[in-house]
Amino acid sequence: MNKFTLAMKRFGGFLKRNAFYFLIILCLASVATVIALAVTRNNAQPAQELNVNNEQPAPSNTDNTETGGKETPEPINNTPEPAINKLTFIMPCNGTIIREYSDTALVWSSTLKQYSTHLGTDFTSEDGNVFASAKGAVKEIGTNALDGNYIVLTHGDGYITKYMSLETLPSLKVGDQVEQGQLLGKMSTSQGTESLDGNHLHFEMTKNGEDINPLEVFVLDEK
Repeated sequence: MNKFTLAMKRFGGFLKRNAFYFLIILCLASVATVIALAVTRNNAQPAQELNVNNEQPAPSNTDNTETGGKETPEPINNTPEPAINKLTFIMPCNGTIIREYSDTALVWSSTLKQYSTHLGTDFTSEDGNVFASAKGAVKEIGTNALDGNYIVLTHGDGYITKYMSLETLPSLKVGDQVEQGQLLGKMSTSQGTESLDGNHLHFEMTKNGEDINPLEVFVLDEK
């Protein structure tokens, strides 16, 4: 018997004696392989789910793909702005000025026979008509010895006008609305402090309670 045959015979005897152990080893190897495959599969599953959850959201309807990438222009409001009526004052008569406003220089009063300030503007005219210098409302109306027959109108922006030395009181009461150019009455000599100056209108104007020169406010148009 040669050496190779003898070796194979010995190996076969070894296998017969240890076949049980080889079967156990094969079983363990099979189990280990199954476990390794299962673990590998479980580890791969979260990664796959993560990829699904991290997918980019679908584009919304507010993007500009439908308009070729250009922004949608805002609608243009063609509604015209409402007209704003600017407050203006006109001359209260169709006449001439006989004495101007003076809050610093003293002027002579032929009635009082003395010099004093003159916080208004005196007008005279051929027809003697007195008109509302601007749209407003009647604030006060009455008669006294100093002012004669008078009417006070209040306007916007803090303006107040006073018309003195009227012949008679107009048929108006406090709170009535008055339009610009509306006839208020006739000039006269009813103002006690200027009774010797003839028929005239003594016109005063204030803004926020301060006396102002009417000639600096008038729009010089005749009625």
